[in-house]
Amino acid sequence: MTTGTNTMAFIRRNQVPHDRKAVDLKIVSADKPNKAIKERIRFTVRGDQVEYPNDVSTKTAALTTVKILLNSALSTPGAEFMTGDIEHFYLNNDMKRKEYMRIPIGDIPQTIIEQYNLLPLVSNGYVYVEIGKGMYGLPQTGKIANNRLVKHLAKHGYEQAQHTHGLFTQDKWCRLYSGC
Repeated sequence: MTTGTNTMAFIRRNQVPHDRKAVDLKIVSADKPNKAIKERIRFTVRGDQVEYPNDVSTKTAALTTVKILLNSALSTPGAEFMTGDIEHFYLNNDMKRKEYMRIPIGDIPQTIIEQYNLLPLVSNGYVYVEIGKGMYGLPQTGKIANNRLVKHLAKHGYEQAQHTHGLFTQDKWCRLYSGC
């Protein structure tokens, strides 16, 4: 088995706090013919069942902003432009508030059941997990990842544009072009 990320831990049903709800597992399959891994099955959280009390919204750049930015970069002689894909930045971020999920024992591969000795943890056909890191389906995962991104970019001289969320500029660029 590969090394895990410690995103979740198997627990007994009675370890779920009384004021919290263990939400259901959602299994998502995807066919991606242009990717290295063409077929994927992913365990996610039923986010519509999570009762998260805090704000989960993040402000992003509008499509119009992206179009203007790309048009400007393409039409400006000598312009430099960079974009990056932070595909997995969304995952594995520590969460202050843990979430709980229940997984039907029949959906867990036998090798995992044996590796983690799950049969003693089964309650009414389910195994329970405590989720301590961001994963797909949790409503707060995007906000946590966005906050982490803003902090990370700030360490390298980037800041979010004052009036255009989701657009970052670098201090050096602002000083050179008086654009911020």
